[in-house]
Amino acid sequence: MPELNFPKSKIIKGLTWLGDHIPYPEKGIMGDTYPMTWADDDRIYTSSGDPHWGESEDGLDMEVFDGGPEDYKIYKVSHMNDYKGHGGHGPKPTGMICVDKNLYLAFQNFKGMQVPPISCASQHGSDSVIIVSNHISPYWKGLSWTPDFKNITEPTFPGYLFGGPAFINYGKNNENARDSYVYAVSGEQWDNGSNLRLGRVPNDRIMRGDAWEWVFSFDMYGNPAWTRDLSQSIPILSLHHSLGLPEMVYLAGLKRYLLFTWRLHKDFSPYDGTDLFVFESPEPWGPFSLVHYEELWEGKDVTPYCPRLPLKWFDQDKCEGWLQFSGNWRPFEEGRPHYRSNVRLFRLDLY
Repeated sequence: MPELNFPKSKIIKGLTWLGDHIPYPEKGIMGDTYPMTWADDDRIYTSSGDPHWGESEDGLDMEVFDGGPEDYKIYKVSHMNDYKGHGGHGPKPTGMICVDKNLYLAFQNFKGMQVPPISCASQHGSDSVIIVSNHISPYWKGLSWTPDFKNITEPTFPGYLFGGPAFINYGKNNENARDSYVYAVSGEQWDNGSNLRLGRVPNDRIMRGDAWEWVFSFDMYGNPAWTRDLSQSIPILSLHHSLGLPEMVYLAGLKRYLLFTWRLHKDFSPYDGTDLFVFESPEPWGPFSLVHYEELWEGKDVTPYCPRLPLKWFDQDKCEGWLQFSGNWRPFEEGRPHYRSNVRLFRLDLY
């Protein structure tokens, strides 16, 4: 068990599961990571890593979760077949957001496999890139993306310090954004990293890497100072060898940020189980309080990872919603849900 030297939340007492996890029923539709956003057309858009279905074989794609949490259907919007490479050898999605009706996707591993900074046994995640889709279609968003993959020459964020950006979502088409910036959090490797950083950018310059800035210090009142030099940035949260790809959303009803992260019991192993961490904070930079820690979350048969909270599926009045997560990338075993989307109903218990 990791050392959790965080105060308990005084706002949220804990998290209660209200049912068992539900694997996506169509066994042939597989993938993982699933960064999500609630778009202006009322659909949940996402990208899947290594989506082994349809024409896709590896890399990433563009998908839609259409419908409610108990009956949603996954549709492939774009195969994005230029994005090649299995696992850490190719681009994998880390963040998605809808702003002013445009979709933005962050992915990592643009330069392929690199040595992870915390543990060489873990799956690395570095050299991230942001692309945009403002494709006008009578039905789907995300049919085409700019720039084309063949025209990308360098990562938006070289190296591992901001190697897996997850955009902070604020609601449908980012409607509850705190200001005119878009925010993102990132660890320094795919699984079992140690440090979380926070970046922001004016919402009309999201594609400009040189317009991003990061927290590099705090004053005596806890207010952050910002720098455009990523190498000067500092973590806003540290949890040694326990931070997987993060997820942060803003709950407008509570006026709090909810942060999800996870750790594998054994680096990059689908056989040994996962721990789930949930934190809350009044601002995207903290301070963070612990809401929920769960050892062997969902059990070793599932070995879940990459928890996501689609805000369309969260009732702000009841503080109830559906967590979506990936699960079990081990080789196929009869009777176990293999490498697919899962959902589970939960409630946040308040003081």
